[in-house]
This record gives sequence, C-alpha cells and structure tokens, in this order.
Amino acid sequence: MIVSVAMAVVLVVGTAVLFRLQRAQDRTLAVTFLLFTATIVANVDPFYRWIDPLVGGRNVVTVVADCLMIAGTSTLLWGVAKAVGAAWPWLRTTIAVAFLVVVVVVVSAFVLLDQPPTTTTFMLVAGHQPAAAVYSIAQTTYLGTAVGATAVICLLRLREARTRADLVGLWVIVLGGVLGVVRMVVVAVMDVAHVVGRTDVTRALTPPYDVTTPGAVLCMASGMLLLVIGHQLSRRRRALRLDAALAALAPLHERIGTDNAYPASEDTATRLSRTIVEINDGARRARTPLGADERAVLAAAESALEDAGGPA
Repeated sequence: MIVSVAMAVVLVVGTAVLFRLQRAQDRTLAVTFLLFTATIVANVDPFYRWIDPLVGGRNVVTVVADCLMIAGTSTLLWGVAKAVGAAWPWLRTTIAVAFLVVVVVVVSAFVLLDQPPTTTTFMLVAGHQPAAAVYSIAQTTYLGTAVGATAVICLLRLREARTRADLVGLWVIVLGGVLGVVRMVVVAVMDVAHVVGRTDVTRALTPPYDVTTPGAVLCMASGMLLLVIGHQLSRRRRALRLDAALAALAPLHERIGTDNAYPASEDTATRLSRTIVEINDGARRARTPLGADERAVLAAAESALEDAGGPA
C-alpha cells in the first residue's frame, strides 16, 4: 500500500504541475496524468475498501480503474506522439479502435466471471477463473504494447531533443516502456499459471511484478513531466532570443527601416519578421550598404527567427 500511496502523491502533484504548465496549450499529457492518478488513487487499499461497497461490493471499482488506465495509456501514446512530432492520422485511428476493442473485452470478461466480494487482491482471489485470465491478459497486453510503442517512438526521436530535459525525459519513457513490456509478459505467465493451478509459478513471479508495475508507471509519468518541462524551457529560450534580436534591431530599424504599415501584432516572431523585412526594404530603397556590425545583427535576428519556426 505504501507504494500505491507514493505513486498517488507523485501523480497528483504531477497532474497539478502539468495542468498549470500547459495552460492554453494541448493538454493531452496532462489528461494522461489525471487518468493515471484516478487509477492509482482508486486502488489505494483504504479508499478502495470504502468506495467499492458503495457501488455494489463486487469489485466494480477494479474494472473502472483498469479501464481508466487503458484510457490513460491510450492518451499517453497519442500525447507523446504529438509531443515528438509523430502524430500520424493512422496512429490515432489505431489507438481509438484498439482502445474500444480492449475495453469491450475487459468489461465482457468481468461480467462473465464469478465476481468475489470487495477485495484489494482481485486477481489472487478470482485468478483461477479463465474469464479472469482473459480480463487481465487483454488489458495487460494492450498496456504493454502501447507503452512499448511509446518507447519506440521516443527512441526514434532522441536526436531531435532540444533540451537536456527533453533528452532525459525521452530516455525515462523508453525505460518505462521496457518495464511495461516485461510486466506484460510476467502478468500473462502469472495469469495462465494461476488458471492451471501452478500457484508456485505465480508466487515466483510476484517480485518482478511488484517492481515492474510501479516502475513502469513512475517512469512514464516522470518522462511525460520532463518532456513538458523541456518544451517549456525551449519555448522560454526561444522567446528570450526573439526579444533580444528585436531589441538589437531597433537602432538599425530606426535609422534605415521603412514603415510598411503592418497591422499590430503581439507575437514577437511576427514583429521580428516584419522588422527584418522593413530593414531590407529600407536598405534597398536607400541603396546604402549596411556596415559589418549591422549585417551581423541582422543575420543573428534572421537565425533567431528561423530557429523559432518563423512568424506565427
């Protein structure tokens, strides 16, 4: 229970941080954190024992929490794909279809099995039933496949990391993906062994299960948080560079720049782009060559604008 509480605390704090950092931005990763948080909190033993009897006392909270984890893993894969520039349309469709299929299988298997009274060790109590094995293996296979795919996407994008936080975050997610795949294999073997009566195998695999489960969750959560922090740092660095370039061009623009009567804009990249255009227009009209220092300042401004992706 201590591990579950620790994970819950980390995820709650991470959720608050992500929702604040991603204000007015895409919040897919923040939603992922929220779903993971709901899953872990629901499985904290005292809370689970209190809430499950309120909804029938047949471990309905278990299937709800597991479906939230499936949803969270789906948004994790899509959110990371968007964060690293791999948001392909076919991937979004695949994630949506796979999510629906797995949820239907999981809920159907849960309905079919002989549901025990409220217990915090659901698979230990019901794991001898084939329907319980289907219930567990279906979701675990999806989770392992999704986090494994997330790890592969991050591995392929390592060279594109712009900040150290980005790089560390990608590697931590890769580690989480590896742990998730190992967990998938371990759980599948444990479930089959339980059904056929080999509880000795189930007990032998409990230590790696106890390590890989929180390890995968915490690595994925930490990696996501680092990616968002890395993006924020990168945005801040680009913004400061644009501001500096605009300020450096001010004297040159005042001396030689034209007034093209552009509409007002609050976007720094747009204003910098317009300033560069007006300086070039003014230099051509005046037929006055720029000095070496002025050309260097202009080149630095153009480089800053290019690195920032141009005007918005």
